[in-house]
Amino acid sequence: MNEEEKALRILFGRNLKKQRKSANLSQIILAAHADLTHNFINDVEHGKKGVSFETITKLSRALEIEPYILFLGSMDKEIENLYASKDFPDHVEVLLKAVDDFKRHYSG
Repeated sequence: MNEEEKALRILFGRNLKKQRKSANLSQIILAAHADLTHNFINDVEHGKKGVSFETITKLSRALEIEPYILFLGSMDKEIENLYASKDFPDHVEVLLKAVDDFKRHYSG
């Protein structure tokens, strides 16, 4: 896994945890609602595992949020340092396009 993928996993995991806590759900309850294991939820929240589109859909439905919400948020210094390369602007554009694609897909 390269540094950019690691940074996205961390950002996604932090957003997942934030949304889960905002919904007042434990990892166990979220896992049950999303048909996943709580160990998997824990690993995702800590950036140890990545997720598929199917899993993103399950999680967003269980949290009753739009999927793109799990990719938004401000990057702190740890994540910015992982992205500290000349390719960063290209990755931002790819991420923003993915968010737009999620919005179009789930709003119709």
